[in-house]
Amino acid sequence: MSVAAVRLAFLRSCRAMAGQFADVDAVMDWFAAKDRQRRFEVRRIPLAALCQWDYVADPLRLVHRSGRFFSIEGIAVETDFGSVPGWDQPIINQPEVGILGLLAREIDGVLHFLMQAKMEPGNVNILQLSPTVQATHSNYSRVHMGNAPRYLDYFTEPGRARVLLDQLQPEQGARFLRKRNRNMVVVVDEPVPPHEDFRWLTLGQIKALLARDNIVNMDARTVVSLIPLADPDEPPDYGMVNGITGFGLDVYLSFCRSDKERHSMDDIMAWLTAGKARHAMRVAPKPLDRLRGWIVTDNDIRHESGLYFSVIGVDVAAKTREATRWSQPLLHHQGQGLVGFLCQRHGGVLHFLARGSLEPGNRDGMEIGPTVACSEVALRSRRACPPALLEFFLDPGNFVVRYDAVQSEEGGRFHHFQNRYMVVELPPGRALELPDHYLWMTAGQLWRMARHGHVNIEARNLMACLGLLETLP
Repeated sequence: MSVAAVRLAFLRSCRAMAGQFADVDAVMDWFAAKDRQRRFEVRRIPLAALCQWDYVADPLRLVHRSGRFFSIEGIAVETDFGSVPGWDQPIINQPEVGILGLLAREIDGVLHFLMQAKMEPGNVNILQLSPTVQATHSNYSRVHMGNAPRYLDYFTEPGRARVLLDQLQPEQGARFLRKRNRNMVVVVDEPVPPHEDFRWLTLGQIKALLARDNIVNMDARTVVSLIPLADPDEPPDYGMVNGITGFGLDVYLSFCRSDKERHSMDDIMAWLTAGKARHAMRVAPKPLDRLRGWIVTDNDIRHESGLYFSVIGVDVAAKTREATRWSQPLLHHQGQGLVGFLCQRHGGVLHFLARGSLEPGNRDGMEIGPTVACSEVALRSRRACPPALLEFFLDPGNFVVRYDAVQSEEGGRFHHFQNRYMVVELPPGRALELPDHYLWMTAGQLWRMARHGHVNIEARNLMACLGLLETLP
């Protein structure tokens, strides 16, 4: 398939609300039936009771006895960016590059994607829809002595499938230390062996499920965010979007080439480069038991204020996983966060307000984030200096809310970590006083920057939730 043919296939799939499943309700019926089987058990246990995990010294950190998977380590942070010049915290160090992969196949003329009903111990509802393959290197090299992930060979063996997308993308820089995953979409022509936990969905069905709370997991969202709706170097093809109206059409047009962009790609790269050069963040390793404000016990690792997050232990039984029994630490988050894009038409073209984001786990300094990304939003909104522009999401008033759903973050490392994801549209001409680290960008410009690894995972999660939801029957 040529590049143009691939993008056309993506767009057709995005418009298709019917496929192997007649509609989204039929998908939910299958998913609910899988959920009712309840083949999983997650039990909280003390960190000291974790099997195969130990505290080791010099510096003190929590590691797996194999030396693989991940570790919980301490860091000290100093920065000239933001209102807090320094802090200590635990962080996940997982140097391996995992695979997040969607397997695609054309069925009855429409591209479908193989989704898995997968349990993760940290999911608030245990079971969510994941990509075909979601595995760390330790998982698929079978350090856990379990089975290899199903369908892995389509992503690792040359010639098994044609690669449509293959990119390294950063994970949460506030919680992971320089972590990246390989985001992939591969396509096959021949039938794929079926399995009861996997089903073929169109891109339109996946986008529609993203409008519901806690159905599509974070690993699927990051891959979906990289699937283009159009060619940003080409003008709109109105024939392909005939019948689409409203915000869905606005998003498509924002993806296409336009002479109404507020900033050129050179301007955007210069803005990001200047942010990287202007602001520094120094991160140094520090023993867990010497972190300022943090308490390390046999039971957990927590902040003395009771805020932020804690490190807890869980024991897991899961009949459908490659390893059926294990225990591990998770980062537990008490309150719900908020991640949001403001959008606005400039010259008639929809733009999204991006924010330069500097986090301790970023590999290359500043990344492009959403307008707002705020953990424990209920608490932080009551502080004297809440995050900038947060009020537009907490009380949109007469502004139009284009997207609003609660989504879970990565359930393999985070416990019950949920964010409310929102897109709020401001009327044209509504002026904002913005600091230098904010910039208006089109959807196509965001996608271009994302494919080169410049867009953080919170912004990519929101990009995935944008799509052509208003389609013809």
